[in-house]
Amino acid sequence: MEITIKKMGPDDLNEVLAVLEKWNMAPLQPTPEIPDPERSSIHIENSFVATDGGKVVGVASYILLSQVSAETASLAVDPAYNGRGIGYMLQMARLREMKARGIKRVQTETDRPQTIRWYVEKFGYRIVGTNRKKHAFSLPNVDFWTVLELDLENFKFKGTASEAEPRR
Repeated sequence: MEITIKKMGPDDLNEVLAVLEKWNMAPLQPTPEIPDPERSSIHIENSFVATDGGKVVGVASYILLSQVSAETASLAVDPAYNGRGIGYMLQMARLREMKARGIKRVQTETDRPQTIRWYVEKFGYRIVGTNRKKHAFSLPNVDFWTVLELDLENFKFKGTASEAEPRR
């Protein structure tokens, strides 16, 4: 396995959508049934991909909310690659870029209990509330997002891209 993390390019879009579809997280265009989807696009300029021999096996994006705050979006790894630290590498890449852009606060929404624990334990996120989902997205049997927040301004990066230590 030769995993590479790089900025997403337009040529990666179809493979990224295929990975997101495996998790029911692909962007949707508005329809009469779903006039305001959870995600209707991917901000390629704010996205990273993980590749294995040139094949996209993971994606992580973020959305700028203001000059000092952002929201993470679209973190997904092909299920065949789970448990190899790829999600962690993608998360670290986007956190480093957001911090370099002056982002101080990062909001994340997820509906998966194991992912909530991962964000809290690995990165020092705090659970700050819930938001109702707009439609069946990600886990179809969960109708709300758990909202987490990270103080990126005080987040302490260790020496390598694969290491981080939350600062409390």
